Amino acid sequence: SHHVVGYICSTRCHEFSEESMSVHDFSGPLLAIHSVVVQEEYRHYGIAHAMLKDYIKAMQDMDDGVEKIVLLSKSHLLGFYVQCGFTVVKPSTIVHGQDAWFDCELVLEKRYPESYSCWILDSF
Repeated sequence: SHHVVGYICSTRCHEFSEESMSVHDFSGPLLAIHSVVVQEEYRHYGIAHAMLKDYIKAMQDMDDGVEKIVLLSKSHLLGFYVQCGFTVVKPSTIVHGQDAWFDCELVLEKRYPESYSCWILDSF
């Protein structure tokens, strides 16, 4: 039988702040990931990595105005997010619990259809 072993939760926003993470703004250029979760018994099998890579690819392929994916990370997970393509930007100003958090981001690459592999422009 099939069952869910993990998920990714996110919202779109115009700025990455504690307030903006509680409201989804359909036109926001940032996609703020709140959670990357895998059931405990399925952890350490590469599922979170595969889910996040697929999620990033889906966002690139969708091309609906999202320019960056942003997230908060605890220090012990920074290596995981860097492996997934994120850059550590700075210690976060967002406070959530006792632990220190870090702002991370991944700029989405613009993808163009394969049929447009060459652009010819005539300026005359």
